Amino acid sequence: MVNWQRGVMRLMRITNHEVVVTGVKDFTPTYRRIHFSGPELLTQLDEVFPTLWTRLWFPHPEKGEGHLSQRGYTFSAVDLEAGTFSLDFVLHGDLGEADSADPAASSDPVRAESNADIGPAARWAAHVRPGDTIEAALTPARLDLPDDTSHLLLVGDLTALPAINSWCEAVPADIAITVAITADPAEVTGLPQSEHPNATWHWVNHAAAPQHRTVRPVADHLRGLDLDTAGLYVWAAGESSMVKEVRRFAKGDLGLGRSQQFSQFYWFADKPTG
Repeated sequence: MVNWQRGVMRLMRITNHEVVVTGVKDFTPTYRRIHFSGPELLTQLDEVFPTLWTRLWFPHPEKGEGHLSQRGYTFSAVDLEAGTFSLDFVLHGDLGEADSADPAASSDPVRAESNADIGPAARWAAHVRPGDTIEAALTPARLDLPDDTSHLLLVGDLTALPAINSWCEAVPADIAITVAITADPAEVTGLPQSEHPNATWHWVNHAAAPQHRTVRPVADHLRGLDLDTAGLYVWAAGESSMVKEVRRFAKGDLGLGRSQQFSQFYWFADKPTG
């Protein structure tokens, strides 16, 4: 089913390039950074900007020989001159023991999220090794903040952490940043967190509402921030239910128009997420 998308991309003159895994770094048992070399891929870029992402094609043998599934990932680091980049993966589902790139790292199995289906991306990322290759494509689309932005609210779950970090690295120091990320408190320690001199980070316990754990806690938390809407821009990404709740908060509670917000679904709770 997904393979027709490759045909559409060819018609749009979007080219796939083979990239090579050069290293793996585990920040936590469920958050992994994979380093790549892909100079041909990166020659398509003139600049690096917040939320820049790439599309990877993962083998999906369960759907038939040669079937590939595509997933998009935000760059965590790009060096255009060296032709290298890194991508972060949230390892979820019962993956058994993930291979560790660090001999000193713990050999504890990756913790499983209950009732989580395991997708091809998570499986690939859990067992990848330096020297492995995969196809990648760029479809760059830049999002620019309004000129009058003085406060940026960034909301997401762990899948949005790379994009949130990219905002913190690029936004001028005089713009205030408020970050709200839903996560299990046990998974927060050790996560990569980009510095910004005017940023405040909030880690929201998503286990507070077991039935819809990524929804109500973050919305309630945002309501408690007593945000001033003057110069405010809201950016949100992650699980679809959480993003919908942030949209309702931005429109209903804050009264923000479309020009003052952007949101995107990264994954759906009832579908394989990686």
